[in-house]
Amino acid sequence: MKVTDFALIFIGVALPIIIIVYVNVSFTIKAEEQEIYYKKIINTALRDATEQMKEVESTDAEIDYGYSGSENNKVSVNAQIGVDTFLNSLYNNFGIKGNAQAEQYLQYFIPAIAVIDYNGVYISSVQKYDFINDEGEKEEIISHVLNPKRYYTYEYSIYKKGTNDYKIVEGTDSSSNSRKPSGYTLVSTHTIEFTMDDYVTHRGSYKNGSAFKDIGVKSFYITDSKNNGDLYYGIYDNDLKNEIVELLQKRRTEVIAATISKEMEYATNNNNYYAASAGIQYSFSFPGFTDDEMQSQINNVGIVAFVQGISVGNKYLNAKAFSTSKLTNVTRLYLSLPINGSSKYNMRLYHKDVTCPEYRVSDHYDITPSYVFTKQQAASVKAIKKISPTADADYEGFYPCPICNP
Repeated sequence: MKVTDFALIFIGVALPIIIIVYVNVSFTIKAEEQEIYYKKIINTALRDATEQMKEVESTDAEIDYGYSGSENNKVSVNAQIGVDTFLNSLYNNFGIKGNAQAEQYLQYFIPAIAVIDYNGVYISSVQKYDFINDEGEKEEIISHVLNPKRYYTYEYSIYKKGTNDYKIVEGTDSSSNSRKPSGYTLVSTHTIEFTMDDYVTHRGSYKNGSAFKDIGVKSFYITDSKNNGDLYYGIYDNDLKNEIVELLQKRRTEVIAATISKEMEYATNNNNYYAASAGIQYSFSFPGFTDDEMQSQINNVGIVAFVQGISVGNKYLNAKAFSTSKLTNVTRLYLSLPINGSSKYNMRLYHKDVTCPEYRVSDHYDITPSYVFTKQQAASVKAIKKISPTADADYEGFYPCPICNP
């Protein structure tokens, strides 16, 4: 056989293989470029949403967490604006803005959007609901819906045996027989709503004879020993008090992380039902968070979104995108007590600035805490005034200063 014959045979065998490899490599490169492009679109949409959802307020508002980008400007989070901005940005970049059917179809590939706020998380997910159109007819709609805020909630109960033997039982079922420590009696139950810092809202009840009475709702800082007594209502054991405070400090980040993950996992799994009804065969699944990713979400307000199932070449897009906004509590509301004859206002007040004329003529020394971050805190805070080396005076609730008008 001639050399030319061998060459022709080689070309006949090798050339198809080379063509197949070239096509596959080109296809893979194109798919990777498309995936990068999609992820860029998603990240840009999230950044836009994070900026748009912040509402700067210079006056009083129902929502006031004390966030501030500049002195005396409060910022609250509007979750619906965040979700709408994210979706609209995707519609524009995918070139489907105004096409209602295409917009709805794209939503199936976004199983969960989480707006992570100071004291809870909002989840937007695909749901079915009834809609009344302009003709008064009821229509069934399937689209993204923003659910009510899920607060970062934690529960525990305190049990007692004998004179000074206490046990802390964690969980929502703490009063059931399965969790009750043998030989112990239930003393009190406690529900905590955590925030991204040390500030909490507490609800609880305590056993009074054969009945239970409400402890009441109060907000305070976990470590504020002057005001955190409801955490261990009726308990005089200092070791137990310290144990509860340390436990809550430890559980705070765990509860926030678990709440966000649980809500997003539920929404992602639930999306499979609606996607299947639209003919989408992709199996949506919650990708989870790394420790670094979750730590960022716990410390900052922001948005997380999953986009899955969009075909990119020979695989499917599985994008997990984050955008956070570090909103710092720089707005401070300073507390003051009245001094007889120094002012016409004989009231406990809070001020937006220490230069306020009313603040200057009022008693603002040796008050703990000397300032708070929000109007809600100022209205309910229990402040302690040191009146002598061995004596304190308690003051609860402060009012906005009529001079500086915080």
